[in-house]
Amino acid sequence: MAESTSTEYIELKRSVDLLELGMFVTRLDRPWEETDFVYQGFQINTLDELHALKEQCEYVYVRAAKQQWHIEQEPEAPAQEKITYINKIPIDQELNNIRSAYKDACAQTSAILDGIRLSGELDTQRVSQVVDECVDSILRNDSAMVWLTQIRNKDNYTAEHSLRVCIYAIALGKELGFRELELQNIGTCGLLHDVGKVRIPKEILLKQDNLTEEELKIMQEHPVYGKKLLISKAGVYPGAVDVAYCHHERLDGSGYPRGITGERIPYYAKIIGIIDAYDSMISDKPYSRGITTLDACRHIYQCKDTLFDKTILGHFIHFIGIYAPGSLVEMNTGEVGIIIETNNEDGIKPKILLVLGSDKRAKNERIIDLYKGDITFTNTAYVIKKSLSNGAYGINIEKYLDQIISNYNR
Repeated sequence: MAESTSTEYIELKRSVDLLELGMFVTRLDRPWEETDFVYQGFQINTLDELHALKEQCEYVYVRAAKQQWHIEQEPEAPAQEKITYINKIPIDQELNNIRSAYKDACAQTSAILDGIRLSGELDTQRVSQVVDECVDSILRNDSAMVWLTQIRNKDNYTAEHSLRVCIYAIALGKELGFRELELQNIGTCGLLHDVGKVRIPKEILLKQDNLTEEELKIMQEHPVYGKKLLISKAGVYPGAVDVAYCHHERLDGSGYPRGITGERIPYYAKIIGIIDAYDSMISDKPYSRGITTLDACRHIYQCKDTLFDKTILGHFIHFIGIYAPGSLVEMNTGEVGIIIETNNEDGIKPKILLVLGSDKRAKNERIIDLYKGDITFTNTAYVIKKSLSNGAYGINIEKYLDQIISNYNR
């Protein structure tokens, strides 16, 4: 959100469920002294502040330009009417539909990259099949595929990362109101964004330690290799060439390979750049452990308008949720659970499958819904205490898939 150029301001009453990062809070629905906030009047700059407002208030007053707040329009975005989608089926049904299809998509993505690596040929028909499968699933229910992206195999990082970026890109495109053809196009961009890495030596890709300066220079050539590979292939969506070349460029010119700035970076490359950075942060790699989804959102949001486009970034954080589907959390009781599905009405109150007790040992699984106010064994409200990184306490989320599907509506 951005204020108009008018210097006249008014106060607007807003439900805390409608607050967004960047808004300036002028008053609360209760005295400031009854809250944890240090300042009387502040801009919402962090997810922690947004979380705290939702915890402590029902509504607040925000400062707005008299001509009203407006959504900033990305000038490079596709000129089209925004489409509003609804999920067609519940997440448990879609998880059951695509559990084997997701594994097949991982295998197909590996085969696509192996084909380029070994023969230089790109199987565009196979690319279309993978992307179409992802688009169809996300249009039925966008949480299911996103949930499955949390099942990770670090030994096949490049292929699975490419598929995850494809899935996130389609889901974000749905959030942005893209038409189905545009969802297919952005999905193709995501799937092929790192194709240039097939030209990077495996000893660099799989190195267990930090790269040397010379090795880093070699790694940073993969966008150039990606452009050369794709531009020579018939039948490739042209935008995928731009994305492969520009997804590491940043608004302030600090990116690579050319160091171009905001207006020169293609719109789809801005989208994929955010998603690529996010997934890289939360993923285990040969040389580092991934961070939590919440911490990743914090990191990329701190880079709004310097590295990343804040309008796209706002939509991404809204779609992925403060607690992403498939991520792990610890509750105020000490129990540990898996996020099943976020709630569009309140991002801090998702559905959760509890899998470990307060002693961090396996327990009889059950699903709780924070939005419905499910309570603990001590008759107090469940609250998420903190996010956990993928694989915390040895949890393999794939093994709980059957329980989620069978117990979801109990």
